[in-house]
Amino acid sequence: MKLNLQGKVALVTGGSRGIGAAICRGLAEEGVRVGVNYSASPDKAAEVAAGIARDFGVAAVALKGNLEKPEEIAALFDALEREFGPVDILVNNAAYCPGGPLTGYSVEEWEKTFRINVTGTFVACQEHVRRLLAAGRKGKIVNIVSQAAFLGSTSGHLPYDSSKGAVVSLTRAVAREVAQAGINVNAVAPGMVRTEMVAANLATKLDYYLSRIPLARIAEPEDIANAVTFLASSASDYMTGTTLDLTGGMLMR
Repeated sequence: MKLNLQGKVALVTGGSRGIGAAICRGLAEEGVRVGVNYSASPDKAAEVAAGIARDFGVAAVALKGNLEKPEEIAALFDALEREFGPVDILVNNAAYCPGGPLTGYSVEEWEKTFRINVTGTFVACQEHVRRLLAAGRKGKIVNIVSQAAFLGSTSGHLPYDSSKGAVVSLTRAVAREVAQAGINVNAVAPGMVRTEMVAANLATKLDYYLSRIPLARIAEPEDIANAVTFLASSASDYMTGTTLDLTGGMLMR
């Protein structure tokens, strides 16, 4: 299969660790020059960028930007363009995920979750599309959502679950609007992925989580990165508005 990604430029939000870092590496392995966005982990982002250069011989750069601030999102695109040229691929991966029962959340936690997960994704999509249209260029957007957008969480993440449901709808709406301009917009919905964010839960409730997954294993970040790389490539040119199930069969929609 020809992915035709060599020489492309990608911005990956939240690229300094976990799924985001795996996505950065997955794209770089196919020759994509990557902007590794971070908000509060400069050392980890720099480590991801250095690892890409070392392991794949591809240029990468760490880029600071807070997705709660629209002006910083625009600045990310400006910085990456100065470094590598116009952005071809946007991966909206960064997310905020507070935990607790419904009755314990504050309105501020709810609103912060939506500012980062939904409004940040919207502004990034808007900025990417605006630049692609102005230049008459085709491009790709891949949004990272969650199985919780469809099933909810058993561990209490209502604001996050709700925000990811909104991003599923955003993905379809943007995809429909920009399809004729040659801009593909898709999403992936991971289930449980082996990252530091869920390490404590896996240590105490592994059997429970495995019992919910038909494939009977926890996803690795690379599993998600493989699907994102496909959606970012020319191999997915006839796909748009789709949300891929990456849950080991939990959704089976």
